[in-house]
Amino acid sequence: MWMYWLVGSAAFVIWLSRTASLHWNAMRVVRLDKVPAANTESLPRLSIILAALNEEHGIEPALKTLLALNYPNLEIIAVNDRSTDRTGKILDRLAAENDCLRVYHIHDLPSGWLGKNHALHYGSRHASGDWILFTDADVHFEPTAVSRAMSYAISQRLDHLVVMPELILSGRLEKIAVSFFMTMLIFRQQIWKVSDVRSSAHIGLGAFNLVRTESYRRMGGHAALPMDVIDDVKLGKLMKEAGGRADFVPGGSMVKVQWVNGVSGLIRGLTKNAFAGLNYNVFHATGSSLTLLVIGFWPMIGLWVGPLVPRLLSLGTIICMVWALRLAPPSPRVSPLYALCYPIATLILVYITLRSMVFVYRDGGVIWRGTHYPLAELRRGLV
Repeated sequence: MWMYWLVGSAAFVIWLSRTASLHWNAMRVVRLDKVPAANTESLPRLSIILAALNEEHGIEPALKTLLALNYPNLEIIAVNDRSTDRTGKILDRLAAENDCLRVYHIHDLPSGWLGKNHALHYGSRHASGDWILFTDADVHFEPTAVSRAMSYAISQRLDHLVVMPELILSGRLEKIAVSFFMTMLIFRQQIWKVSDVRSSAHIGLGAFNLVRTESYRRMGGHAALPMDVIDDVKLGKLMKEAGGRADFVPGGSMVKVQWVNGVSGLIRGLTKNAFAGLNYNVFHATGSSLTLLVIGFWPMIGLWVGPLVPRLLSLGTIICMVWALRLAPPSPRVSPLYALCYPIATLILVYITLRSMVFVYRDGGVIWRGTHYPLAELRRGLV
């Protein structure tokens, strides 16, 4: 009998506390599409850096949205990271047509580096901007997105600004699984505390990490995290630890990306990241999986079994789930009622966590984009 009380209470307290914090933060946060358009002539020089490995199918339309930005004092640095498809040729053609675009080709990966981390580091060494925006090769930007973000960063005297993109999702199961993962990420990183200089809370996203160049170089840049798989989040951690002021804003429709392609794409992508995010620790992976089952799977079961009060706690938890998704949907096309299917998403996320752990031990490390990174080196490279 006490198990009903313990599990039901734990799930309710976690969801209520996190959802309440998210609610109060949502009342003060400014969406990027609500930031007034800036006088672009007064904005500082900006370097946009992206790394691309075998991105021939999506890089041209994404890069053209960068080339269409209304930001005059701009350079775009595209780093072709050992691509074996037409990515390099596409980049060279676009560079020949656009003076603001520079392309660098990497043919060999130095020892002690992850491919993407090294490519971004390489690009940053050639950046001349007062600010640097690190982004991914498949992100689409509205023409005023970057100028609005820069205006906000300057007005708030920031060193690091993270913009949450709108995720392009298709299919109910993909929407359920991705929305649950993003909710868990938001809860874990406590994004409502990121702007608090007294808090260690931090965040970073590969789609939009805007940093003040001086602060980024003082922190050590990507050379400070050469072997960390979660490089985007850890960049935010190091910027915060170095004394930088940070903030996190939702992008609205200003920044868009198709992060995954179906649930199978989510499983493949997070298999690389999940165990890394738990520091390659078996106990952390086990504890995380059990916690997910308690907060994501149990409430739907607890609603129908056990004493009355724990059942009411489960009902309260489910209401908090729906409210949390209403506050922070990854896409405007995700209904808050998808939260009613979070038990399914929980099982998917637990499966990904355990799969990631098993694959890392089976392969003796992480295999990503055709390159094997040994577990011993990955552990030494954790930030």
